[in-house]
Amino acid sequence: MELENKVSLVTGAGQGIGEGIAKVLASHGSKVMIVDLNGSSAERVANEINTLFPKCASFYEADLTDSKAIQSMIETTLTTYAKLDCICNNAAASKGLGPVENYSLEEVQATLDLTFTSLWKCLQIEIKTLKEQSVSSSIVNISSNSAIRGYAFNSIYAASKAAVNNLTQSVAKEVARNGIRVNAISPGTINTPGVRQYFEAEPKAKDMLEKSSLLRRIGEPEEIGELVSFLLSDRSSFITGQVISVDGGSSIN
Repeated sequence: MELENKVSLVTGAGQGIGEGIAKVLASHGSKVMIVDLNGSSAERVANEINTLFPKCASFYEADLTDSKAIQSMIETTLTTYAKLDCICNNAAASKGLGPVENYSLEEVQATLDLTFTSLWKCLQIEIKTLKEQSVSSSIVNISSNSAIRGYAFNSIYAASKAAVNNLTQSVAKEVARNGIRVNAISPGTINTPGVRQYFEAEPKAKDMLEKSSLLRRIGEPEEIGELVSFLLSDRSSFITGQVISVDGGSSIN
């Protein structure tokens, strides 16, 4: 198993893409710290993993806009597992939808805080911790295809994810000599609870989005997880500073 003897931390892992990532990492042999703002969701995911892979997962409730909570998240992971090899920064959220001229400053700031600034805060503490360990390690940030193609009526989220892509590449340049690799994954439309709710409200959207993919379907969270697993493992030891789309080809269609 490619992640055997590794310890991974996944943020925003209480549902959706993050849940799929955490479960795939566990299936590849990693110990996993499940982090989410919703503690009960994080606990559920950890319990489901432990049912299949005993004593493989733990959970932690954290508000990642709070630097103290991030520090505590890292400290708890080190206390639980004695080390940290792999990190997937997945947590993000969008506040406000609609034409760009209708956004309030509060909505813009909230989206930036939840999608970009919290990731930056996580990276600051994560990089410091990984440098102190002085071992080869890997970070994967979850971006979005909206950063590549834009996202009408959700422009601030798209801009935030574009900033995530640039931050990923900039940090990769800074820490390569420390043996730390940093990459990003850019998902297309993925079968998550939020997307399913959207399809219920807009039935025609499902068909449209499926047709926008060259593979004529939407993706599954576990398909994101498989690439995360590869990028976090030593099998991808010569890959850093990349933003890779997992979207069934929709970004080139």
